Amino acid sequence: MQRAGVDTDSCDELLRDLTATELIELQRGYGRLEPRARYKGVASQPLLTNLAVNHLYIDEGGKSNPEPLVPGPRYFSLGAVALTDEAGADYIRRADEVKQEFFGTNDITFHDPGMRRHETIYKFHDDRARQREFDNALRRLIEETQFTAFGVGIRKTSFESEYADTGIDPYLPTDCYALAITMLLERYVDFIATGGTKHIGRVTFESIGPREDAQHQMQYAQLLLDGSQWVPNSAFQGWLETGCRFMPKCGSHPLELSDMLARDIFEWVGSECTGVPFRWGDFCAKVHCRGDGQMGKFGIKVFPDADIRELIEEHRRGFGAVDRN
Repeated sequence: MQRAGVDTDSCDELLRDLTATELIELQRGYGRLEPRARYKGVASQPLLTNLAVNHLYIDEGGKSNPEPLVPGPRYFSLGAVALTDEAGADYIRRADEVKQEFFGTNDITFHDPGMRRHETIYKFHDDRARQREFDNALRRLIEETQFTAFGVGIRKTSFESEYADTGIDPYLPTDCYALAITMLLERYVDFIATGGTKHIGRVTFESIGPREDAQHQMQYAQLLLDGSQWVPNSAFQGWLETGCRFMPKCGSHPLELSDMLARDIFEWVGSECTGVPFRWGDFCAKVHCRGDGQMGKFGIKVFPDADIRELIEEHRRGFGAVDRN
């Protein structure tokens, strides 16, 4: 309109009214809104501050691509754990000890869902007592490792029909994996920007393949360039390293925790947020939660959630993630 020389006053007023109405409705439905500028960075060039690194390791559960031939509802999840170098080294040492105790070697990688189903090497020749001992050892490993949990569960069937296919929400990516990355990193930035100890975030994905890794790198860079609806680009730029990393799961590594969490989130969302997956209680005790836990201040996001929001809130209250600030 400006390029055409048309008076934009009426249009500007309409946009202001729509924005105000949107904020009122969102505040009524989700809790108090905070300004987009709430995540003030420590410096315009954070690498010059020599902040300690906080690592976020991300793994997936299910398939992110459309599955139109699969009957029934479809789901996808990302699970992530955030921890320091010291906590990561402690996890590796403890995981090596568990592997030596049960398998006599460190040269294996924990992987779900085989562990929870007691399949392959986790079958222990159908020795139920040994299976329980292994499960308990993993539970202690999760409990004793100092990390903060994050995750996203996408209800793919609803997302594809209500959002991806219609393009009804211009703020949302129409790709399932890109959407999950956006929602996950919004919550991670909330965590590192509001914590007592300042860190710079370093993001590492489990590597899938060169093409897929490049796509995820592109979405990561897009967030740093443009931000999201709720978090501005300055916040992503101020608290995250400007490039993410990729590595395959191999041997003992915190990505094993992300793998277990991603599977729990996948099963929880698949139960329409009413079930209790295998290690859910252990992980829920470590989920990021700030204040009222609304509007990006809680570490696990389900989308779309309009028809099951009360179930999600009830489940969240029952497990009670801790406020780490």
